[in-house]
Amino acid sequence: MIELPKERILLDRSFQNWEDALRKIGEWMVVKGNVTPDYIQSMIDRQKRMSVYIGNFVALPHAEGTDESVIEEGIFLIQVPDGINFGTKDEPKIATILFAAALKKEHQLSVLQELAFFCSDIDQVMALSDANTVEEIQMIFAQAHT
Repeated sequence: MIELPKERILLDRSFQNWEDALRKIGEWMVVKGNVTPDYIQSMIDRQKRMSVYIGNFVALPHAEGTDESVIEEGIFLIQVPDGINFGTKDEPKIATILFAAALKKEHQLSVLQELAFFCSDIDQVMALSDANTVEEIQMIFAQAHT
């Protein structure tokens, strides 16, 4: 089961583009003490190599091979009602829910798979997109079909 502490959930955010989103989310993760500042550029580089968009209006921003940049592992949820394009102008991939992951290499695959499985249920994703409170988000995860 996915558990997200309330201090790792941001609701009703907006960003100019995916790079702005990753920079601001990364800065938040640094302030929370989960990652070092170089993790931010690693997330941006990861998106440039291959989109972190996974479908169903969800993106999973994360860095690869940066264990030294992860101070404390954690998943962060950012709700973006207006969406962010993680694709191109010709092939948009709009995400309204972002799960930013700060994970050690040994845990990345299993946690990202669990999140991807959760997000394969469009009803669960829509519930996250429509939630108005952090408590609602936590309840959705508690009742999730995993």
